[in-house]
Amino acid sequence: MTRVYEIPYQPDEGASWTVSVAGCPIGRFASRFEALRAAVNRAAADGGDTSIGVEGADGIWRPFGSDAKRPAKPPLLPAPPLTVVR
Repeated sequence: MTRVYEIPYQPDEGASWTVSVAGCPIGRFASRFEALRAAVNRAAADGGDTSIGVEGADGIWRPFGSDAKRPAKPPLLPAPPLTVVR
């Protein structure tokens, strides 16, 4: 069975971020970064079928991974416009 650690985008009413597994809270943290760090540490200790889900600002839940902040393949930069030099 896969365990998914869930980290919301917004803090709860107590101004803390709650890490949950299957809807059951397992810890509360003062910042989203601390919640993510705790979830990564627990997922690494659990091993196997464990993942982390983070809620985006748009309300969509996405898997968290090592490539969460950067694309797998960097986009190509547009070519600079050519100018005629006389």
